[in-house]
Amino acid sequence: MITSIIIGLTGHFFYWLLFDSFGRARKRANRKVKWTNSQINDEYNVIIVGTGFSGIGTAIRLNQLGMSNYILFERDAHVGGTWYANQYPGCACDVPSNLYSFSFEPNPNWSYYFSRQPEIWNYLEHCADKYRVRSHIRFNTTVTQLKWIEDQQLWQVTTESNNEEKVYYGRSVVLGTGPLSNAAYPTDIDGIEKFEGEMCHTAKWNKNLDFRNKRVAVVGTGASAIQVVPEVQKMGVKQLLVFQRTPPWIVPRIDRQLTDWEKNILKRFPIIQKLIRAMIYWGSESIALSFVYRWPLRIIDHQLARYNLNREVKDPLLRKKVTPTWDLGCKRTLLTNDWYSTLQKPNVKLVTNRIHEVKAHSIATYDGDEYPVDIIIWSTGFQVQTFPLPVYGIDGHSLSDEWSNTIQAYRGVTVPSFPNLYILLGPNTGLGHNSVVIMIESQINYIAEALLYMDRYNLRSMEIKRDVHVQFNKEIQSKLKKTVWQSGKCRSWYQDSQGNNTAIWPDFTWLYVLLMNKFDYENYIARK
Repeated sequence: MITSIIIGLTGHFFYWLLFDSFGRARKRANRKVKWTNSQINDEYNVIIVGTGFSGIGTAIRLNQLGMSNYILFERDAHVGGTWYANQYPGCACDVPSNLYSFSFEPNPNWSYYFSRQPEIWNYLEHCADKYRVRSHIRFNTTVTQLKWIEDQQLWQVTTESNNEEKVYYGRSVVLGTGPLSNAAYPTDIDGIEKFEGEMCHTAKWNKNLDFRNKRVAVVGTGASAIQVVPEVQKMGVKQLLVFQRTPPWIVPRIDRQLTDWEKNILKRFPIIQKLIRAMIYWGSESIALSFVYRWPLRIIDHQLARYNLNREVKDPLLRKKVTPTWDLGCKRTLLTNDWYSTLQKPNVKLVTNRIHEVKAHSIATYDGDEYPVDIIIWSTGFQVQTFPLPVYGIDGHSLSDEWSNTIQAYRGVTVPSFPNLYILLGPNTGLGHNSVVIMIESQINYIAEALLYMDRYNLRSMEIKRDVHVQFNKEIQSKLKKTVWQSGKCRSWYQDSQGNNTAIWPDFTWLYVLLMNKFDYENYIARK
């Protein structure tokens, strides 16, 4: 990791020297589009769906391009996306705060090394106000359909708000909804609708739940569960049942509260925070040597995770239940300091038999056991392998048909037959070792370059060529086969029903940053 930081910082310096020094970065940032900003008949230059990091970041970049004729649609009443929606107890980020933020808007006031949900949400609220984005947002508005109008070279965007439907038009559409936006419930468990107690999903938390002296079941042991279970256990529950299908690999979260002195130092000397961010980034990049390139480093990482498990769990029976059978990193590696200790509390029971049925006041497993429960918390993730929004491109071609075999996009952003449609954090641009905000900023830069190119040559649309799209994804899947996510002996939500990994970028993020630094117009079909 130290070697990675040293090499990375050196490369960072030379990159700056070659491309950004002597005012060149500022000159690129100051380029403007010449499109008219007058808004006529609900027609916009760009329509953005979602107001998380992707949506807010895109809007900020459009402001920098001198474009004001854009609009954002947000289905909730506040900005924040997943960081507004997920308000379950203990919700926090598993990427250090200084890296899980925009590079152009560092925050010296983070309270913890790893930020909690309320602070990240407030950070996005702050960005929306500071960069004058809020006035462009239509809250409580759900996009229900996107349709390409060929003769007008426009996207028709249908929305619903307060039970009223309205249609807007846009030259380009940016989908900033992200992969972790729609809660997923198990489809192989019978009787969920028959339960007469209270239940909720971690992504749709019910703040009115009273856990005191209740028998509570948490279904799932993923990233949300390992955060919510320790918090619920402290709420005076009579019994807490944790239903586990497969155990995760756990590593300690090296976290602490930051002092006022540290915050003041970062405020007075911003360069220090930039240096810290760069060190965290390049240190995280070294994990790719284990996960992607499968260096012997992976054996050390694996043994350290196993040592942590053996140190924390002394009971051989429980230890067997919580020991994964696949390589570290194959599924999402989880950071926590209180998961193992919580499972060993007297009022907590880990259930490893699969759930067969939910009854009116209990949960039954396949081995015949039945567990009385008053509250069920579904911590079962998101609909990553489905795209619920109807999208129709050229000749009415639907995105669901395009993705019927497997979800793919060129560089995770564009899809053939869907001109001027840009997806942020699209297929194969998620990460298992670093901050996705890095990927989002790279994609926003790519979209900005595309808009500048269209403006310069007076183009109405740009569509990725199908052969380029196919070749790119063929190479991605080929590279993924050698990574831990495909060769680590597990099945995960990264994969679709055919076993294709549609979620993860299989390389260093700095390679993706370089890839997205310039718009490759020659790979697109341009129309005037």
